[in-house]
Amino acid sequence: MDVSAEAVNAGEAFFVPLGAERFAASELTQGPWSLEQQHGGPPSALLAGRLERLAPRPELVPARLTVEFLGPVPVGEVRVAVRVVRDGRSVQLVAGELSVDGRVCLSAQLWRVRAAKVPGLPEAALASSEVPGPVPTEPQEPLARRFGYGRALDWRFLEGSFRYPGRATAWVRCGRPLVEGEVPGALERVVLVADTGSGIGAELDSRRFVWPNLDLSLHLLRVPVSEWLCLRSAMELGDAGVGVARTRLFDEAGLFGSVAQSLFVAPVPGADAGPDADADSGAAADPGSDPSR
Repeated sequence: MDVSAEAVNAGEAFFVPLGAERFAASELTQGPWSLEQQHGGPPSALLAGRLERLAPRPELVPARLTVEFLGPVPVGEVRVAVRVVRDGRSVQLVAGELSVDGRVCLSAQLWRVRAAKVPGLPEAALASSEVPGPVPTEPQEPLARRFGYGRALDWRFLEGSFRYPGRATAWVRCGRPLVEGEVPGALERVVLVADTGSGIGAELDSRRFVWPNLDLSLHLLRVPVSEWLCLRSAMELGDAGVGVARTRLFDEAGLFGSVAQSLFVAPVPGADAGPDADADSGAAADPGSDPSR
């Protein structure tokens, strides 16, 4: 199912352009920790989209994007600045920053490489065309609807839930533009949802712990070809409060990439909910990037 201009311009955008690479964030960027702070997905996608549009060359495709979360991003005006770091014959490196009132909140680097068919590659080394399962037909109303980013996306779980800790597999779709008046690029659509891997695959109860991700490292085998994207996510934790969230990315044609997020785990101050607390009150409501870092 291809993304059409009609489909992605069907609703309110995450950002409104103000000119001179300034953008006003809408309430759809709100994250779960505070309605005054953005979820990590929208600002990361905005920065990735500006990098995607910088010095494009038709023979180059995105291979790796890294985002460093340097501070909270308020729901308000943001500014983006991008530059070319290296423009080689077969590879290109572009970089950028997203800032608020002169304070850098996110920095990112994008590697693009020349795409060409390579004869003789072993079949066993190629990405699988299998998918975890078809997109469920019934809409779901997850706990994530409590904040703007959660309401903006359509979630369909195959495994796991926002209600309970543990690994999860979910199809996700965003039927609205990232920036008002623009059709989002493939990289924007991936990054918009990729940062939620640490939330849907969390092994922790959000009433007792926080686990902000310090970064986002996205590796692409190809760009996605369908509107629905599937995240299969799980968390690995050390006993010192350091962890990593790993996510495999699928579309309706199979595996197309992966994500890793470094995590810092800490207890919620004053939390008294024990391990047997009622999970129906919401164990993992898609924390995404913690704005309190």
